[in-house]
Amino acid sequence: MTSVEILRDSDRKIFAFRSRGHTGYAEEGKDIVCAGVSTLLQTAVLGLEEYLKLDPKVEQEKGFLQCHLERDIFLNREIDAVLETMVLGLKALEREYPEHLRVTEEVVNNVQV
Repeated sequence: MTSVEILRDSDRKIFAFRSRGHTGYAEEGKDIVCAGVSTLLQTAVLGLEEYLKLDPKVEQEKGFLQCHLERDIFLNREIDAVLETMVLGLKALEREYPEHLRVTEEVVNNVQV
């Protein structure tokens, strides 16, 4: 199972997300759930980096992706559009494949890098 954790600050703004594990839906290279999760996460990172010109801290290796963002108050709406759309996509996948994907959200009051 893949777990995706969405971290929000006290204002409920997303400042980080991380994904761990493999969905186990199908063999590697044919796993549509894994491909969907990866596409949503990577597209969000690309949106932050290429479209909004931000510099999130991204760590990635096989079966793991983590993204931490220092929010820019002047781009809050745009950041929210990118990240909340990612969450909508992930939750839609989770509804279709609940035995292969778990999406959780946590509010963290003391945000530290």
